[in-house]
Amino acid sequence: MRRPRLCPLFVRLTALCGFLPPSVCPSWGGAWLLPPGEGQIITDALYSVSTWTFDSHGKLISAPSYQKYELSPYIEFGVTDWLTLVAAPAYDLVRTPTAGLSYTGVGQSEVAARLGLAYWERAVLSMEVGLLSPGASLDSIGPLEVRRAASLDVRGLAGRSFAVGDGMEGFVEMQAGYRFYAQQQPGEWRIDFTGGLRPFPWLLLLLQDFNVISYGWSQYGSVSWSKLQPGIVYDVSPQWSMQIGGFLTVAGVNAGREIGPLAAIWYRF
Repeated sequence: MRRPRLCPLFVRLTALCGFLPPSVCPSWGGAWLLPPGEGQIITDALYSVSTWTFDSHGKLISAPSYQKYELSPYIEFGVTDWLTLVAAPAYDLVRTPTAGLSYTGVGQSEVAARLGLAYWERAVLSMEVGLLSPGASLDSIGPLEVRRAASLDVRGLAGRSFAVGDGMEGFVEMQAGYRFYAQQQPGEWRIDFTGGLRPFPWLLLLLQDFNVISYGWSQYGSVSWSKLQPGIVYDVSPQWSMQIGGFLTVAGVNAGREIGPLAAIWYRF
């Protein structure tokens, strides 16, 4: 099959928009790949709090509160036109009133490879495979229950760019995949959506939607949740950008409702 070409618009979008951090969601990346020899580091900090949980019928009920602080650099480097490597270490501070669930230390961290499958004039198709450390992720098994198991994440990614009006650039992206957990913990489907728009060349508006579905078994019940994360990225220079935003769990089943702010610094090299 003929190898699709790497279009100039793709390279331009990569340089302008970069890729999105994993902050709230344990695994986050864009469908586009970085050009060979180029990279970026996105260092984000978030604060998450929850005093409510969604019950088995999706209704909000009060629950023991927990707070989470996370610092997570997200590193990408383009190796070839068809391969981008990803590393996302994390450091967590989790405080809950439940005995044994508070935690301070290395969080759920990831190394991954993203492979380009096809490029068109304004679209890209890729896949990503990642290995995640056990960490102390709180958002998948159930309210205030900790995932301390390694996992394998396999997903497909599709992105498309577009223009609005006189030169205003934007993009939409979708990711869909499955995460396999060790220690007989149930896996989960992950479906994420991202939309971005540049009303000005130096400003990127983002809206992200993260979704998880886990059917569970044994002592684990079915769990699902959906989080919205709006954000603004301001380009200080061609190499440096700043991001502010927030996130909120808007729906779920047997899952805590998280809300909080986030901030990030982007560096491209």
